Amino acid sequence: MGTAIGLFVLGTGGAVWGGRYLFNVRGAADKAAERGNAVRAARATGLELAEPQMGPWYFKIIGGIVMPVGLMLSILSIVLAVTE
Repeated sequence: MGTAIGLFVLGTGGAVWGGRYLFNVRGAADKAAERGNAVRAARATGLELAEPQMGPWYFKIIGGIVMPVGLMLSILSIVLAVTE
């Protein structure tokens, strides 16, 4: 039963996190892309130009993968808890 609860919590967390980036809730994907590009610019030397490499589309794709997998993990945990 403890395993099922743990899987449910992780699955629900993954679904929420993935949905946040997939649907860009409160600009989450935009903010994450800006932070990544700012870190990349800070690491660049004076001779290099730090070009933005990861846009919001990258975080939306990752969110689109994580959200369904999280939902499947939550459903699997419910099935596991019911069959025990």
